Amino acid sequence: MPEPVTPPANVYEGSGQLSVALPIPGAHRENIDVAVSPTAVVVHAECKYPQEAQHYHRHDWWVGAVEARVELPRRVDPARSRATLNLGVLVVIAPLSEDGAGEHHPTVE
Repeated sequence: MPEPVTPPANVYEGSGQLSVALPIPGAHRENIDVAVSPTAVVVHAECKYPQEAQHYHRHDWWVGAVEARVELPRRVDPARSRATLNLGVLVVIAPLSEDGAGEHHPTVE
């Protein structure tokens, strides 16, 4: 079984919140687990593509397990985090908070 792939990530701040964006082509909402802590976002996903058995002449993007741990530059409130998947890009948003604690698993919308 191949090792999980770590996708690139963008982390940006605005309007009092941090956002983490990761491209995960072929993933469906029900195959993504997001965990948000005050200092990190961890993503586990299973990416499936219906043409896995094709004879590729070029194969630049991955299929299979995806894992990413993104350390956040500032603390957030995990309990108020949310996650969306749109056009193959997962975006996790959490408000900045020095008091944030615990871990939250937002449902991917």
